[in-house]
Amino acid sequence: MITYVAVGKDVQDCKSILSWALENNGGSRICIIHVHKPAKLFPLVRSLMTERKVRERLEIGTQNMHAIMEEYLQFCEQKGVHAQTLIIEMDSIRKGILKLIYRHGIRKLVVGSTSANHYRRKVELGSTKAKHLCKTAPVSCQVQVICKGHLIFTRQASAADTETRQLNLNRSRSGPLPNNNSVGSPVIECSDISKLRSVTVGHNRSTALAALIAPLPERSKELSSPTSPGGSSYSASSPTREVEITLNSWNDGNGKALQYSCSLSPPAALDYSRSSSTLELAPSVLQQSPRLISSSSNISTSSNGAHNVVDRSFEDQLQQAKAAFKKEALVRQRAEEYTIDAIRRALDAENQRDICIEELRISREQERSLKSQIAELQKERDELQMERDHALKEAEGLKRKLGEGSNGHMLELPEFSRSKIVEATQDFNESQKIGQGGYGNIYIGRLQTEVAIKMLHSHGSQGSQEFQMEVGVLGQLRHPNLVKLIGSCPEAFALIYEYLPNGSLEDRLKCKDNSPPLSWQTRLRIAIELCSVLVYLHSSTRPHTIVHGDLKPANILLDSNFVCKLSDFGICRVLSRDQSSSDSVTLSHNTVPKGTLPYLDPEFLQRGVLTVKSDVYSFGIILLQLLTGKSPPYSIVDEVKSALRAGNFESLLDPSAGRWPFEVAQSLAELALMCSDNNRKRRPDLGTGVLELLESLRDPSGGT
Repeated sequence: MITYVAVGKDVQDCKSILSWALENNGGSRICIIHVHKPAKLFPLVRSLMTERKVRERLEIGTQNMHAIMEEYLQFCEQKGVHAQTLIIEMDSIRKGILKLIYRHGIRKLVVGSTSANHYRRKVELGSTKAKHLCKTAPVSCQVQVICKGHLIFTRQASAADTETRQLNLNRSRSGPLPNNNSVGSPVIECSDISKLRSVTVGHNRSTALAALIAPLPERSKELSSPTSPGGSSYSASSPTREVEITLNSWNDGNGKALQYSCSLSPPAALDYSRSSSTLELAPSVLQQSPRLISSSSNISTSSNGAHNVVDRSFEDQLQQAKAAFKKEALVRQRAEEYTIDAIRRALDAENQRDICIEELRISREQERSLKSQIAELQKERDELQMERDHALKEAEGLKRKLGEGSNGHMLELPEFSRSKIVEATQDFNESQKIGQGGYGNIYIGRLQTEVAIKMLHSHGSQGSQEFQMEVGVLGQLRHPNLVKLIGSCPEAFALIYEYLPNGSLEDRLKCKDNSPPLSWQTRLRIAIELCSVLVYLHSSTRPHTIVHGDLKPANILLDSNFVCKLSDFGICRVLSRDQSSSDSVTLSHNTVPKGTLPYLDPEFLQRGVLTVKSDVYSFGIILLQLLTGKSPPYSIVDEVKSALRAGNFESLLDPSAGRWPFEVAQSLAELALMCSDNNRKRRPDLGTGVLELLESLRDPSGGT
């Protein structure tokens, strides 16, 4: 016989069960059975996982299960026993064990339980799994329950004969239902009366009678057929055999034993068996038929020695008992169906409870995560609010300084509503977009006249700071080579400029959209105009100096006549004169270098000190770019220096600009190299000599 041991995932806890089975197996073989419950994937979790992740999770569960079983096998090997494993995958452990019992005909099963009373004589099983198995397992299976290495309960197998157990096993393999009979009650199956054997009846009086009566209605058709399942022939012409039923072990109420023996001859259409069967019936049969008891103890009638006459009253009594048993069987069937349905609903409720608990746990984890994210976002919002307040204060200080410099004359810019901006840009249609960058997008629109509308990014403090800076600077300054700010929309962080049809100097140097290249005369004039507006911004006649800080061809716009217009003052700085220095330095000590390489001043990049000489460096790089047309102008300073020393500078000039006068180009290159010197102290002041030199280089013929 094989001893089957049911184990779970907790190896340390189940080793005591397996150890007991190994020590008490009586030399029988050991088979370890395990019900593998695949990982539950709830709808919320499944929606967040890919199919690959789902497969990986299930594979991990299977691998862990095999590792656990390998550990059990190693434990058995250490005990000197070679064990086998039997695994089934189901969502319910109890159902899985039952299915294994029926499928493999398990006769001896060892399971674990939890109980604090295993040292007492009367033990209550603490495990619902053990209770369920003891109630629902087939009676042919012996169930031994182990708790903490001790045997606390044994449900013995049925004492039914081998043939009956085999019939039950065959039925169970074809789809049995759990037997809800009391522990130790046999299941009796027989095809005819000849297969009935003597059955000892205890307190259950209806069981023995059921064994006799139950086959009769079910076999009525088979008995009238030419050949029975057992191979005997049944027909009206078949000779009848005497069926002897002996009733014994009864008391008459006075302690006297009564016996009743009768010979039954079935109707001519039925020949129940060629052999006789003995059945011990319960006293309830005699109580229902007192007339039967008072009759002769042995009634027998023969005709030519071949036929027996059955007492009609006894046949009526059997029919009544049969009807009573049918009624009782129907009630029991309904009770069993109700019990099975209740068990199923209880299991469903338990599974639903587990699902709800898991979803609740996930929801709480998500709630904690969301609370943490909300706290971080609130902290970030507070920091951004502080930066915005700082930017507004800086912009207000800029307005105040510019107002002081203009003798109290403040220019008021008109403000437009967001609806006006939406209408002017056709709801920010892509066809209206004429430029974009890290600051935002630029759209062409119409507000009485054609305008360019720059939409700054509204998130963070950078957009707010750039907006306030542009309004504060361009709203107060006027110069022919400064882009004109027409108005603003604080609600949408929008700035409204005059529309300049020729775009930026960068686009024209690249001949974007197949535009014609700029002539050298136009390039020289742009250099002069750019120098003029920088001198205006850096002018020492004002109490405060403005440094653009992001001077590059992309921020130099051209009107319809290619007149230079300097724009984009989002990161400009207002400087004041330092008494201990000849240069103007920033009032802020935590200035972070901002700008665009390679136009950014190297000293500003290294030290974080912004001066007007930072704009001079950027101006020198732009001059070299006007000469050579190189974009982007990385290493342009070293290339021009090398070409001038080698005497082949003319080869670096942009041929699309026409034939540069060599003297003009060479002088412009030397001036550009002076402006782009790495040492800011060696850079010239644009207001003292540079503008005059550029003016002197202008074509005397007036071609510009």
